[in-house]
Amino acid sequence: MSYEVHDQLRITVLNVTKVQYKSRIIFDYVQSCYTVSYIQKGEVITTLEDKEFVAKTGDVMIHRPHKPFNVISQTDGVHYLFNVDIKVKGEQDFFDVFPLGKVVKVRDPGLYEKKFDELRSLWLQEDDDFRTVQTGFLAFFLLHEILESTKLGERRSSRDPIITDRFNNALHYIENGLEEDISREELAQIYHMNPVYFSRAFQKIYGITPMKMLKKMRLQKARQMLENTEHTIDHIAQQSGHYDAAHFSRAFQKAFGQSPTDYRKSIKITRRSIVPTWFDYQI
Repeated sequence: MSYEVHDQLRITVLNVTKVQYKSRIIFDYVQSCYTVSYIQKGEVITTLEDKEFVAKTGDVMIHRPHKPFNVISQTDGVHYLFNVDIKVKGEQDFFDVFPLGKVVKVRDPGLYEKKFDELRSLWLQEDDDFRTVQTGFLAFFLLHEILESTKLGERRSSRDPIITDRFNNALHYIENGLEEDISREELAQIYHMNPVYFSRAFQKIYGITPMKMLKKMRLQKARQMLENTEHTIDHIAQQSGHYDAAHFSRAFQKAFGQSPTDYRKSIKITRRSIVPTWFDYQI
């Protein structure tokens, strides 16, 4: 049995390039083709349908056509990327037939980089039929390497989003400045991020917005001070970042169902009612 290759596979390479940067921030970027981006150096946060992934040196990111994606990096980086349109078995999309995760760990980075350099060298030459065929073969070889890498169990599927501690610095910043006037923009600046995207990404991990986290941590500090100190309500309000005692009392009542004064009294009553109880005895 024989078949014609062009009936089974059609690949069109649209661009081949290397990108070097000090930092990289791309929001809601959309392309009409696939972008296959290999990270030769660096670490980035990327997204797909509100899920976040970490891609590191030696990983490949696959950006789907017509779907907005973000790429954020605060470190130096180098990406090897090519844009491609590829069909198999007629008009079926290659990535529908062979579904891949958003981020894939390449099994042999040295080989991948070598073949990419060959692809880029051909791409920079004058256009002719030989160049077109060779670039197609090399691009398919790189895709084959990505497919084979997934067989080693190193795939990070889009169904398994990476949970990170990427906003720990923001939490420490809040914790160390609860009495200060902290804004969403100020927190976003720590990561050189757009405030809207920062808030959305933060909520995706912690379930609440940065400003609600700030409010929560202020109330937690105030509750601890009520339990463990004899400071006045005014002093606690000030130390926990509330505008004044009245504002603090309203917020505390709403959160815990008691006024600060009543809460402190209930803690003291509870502690006084605790007496030693012996359960170990011999019959």
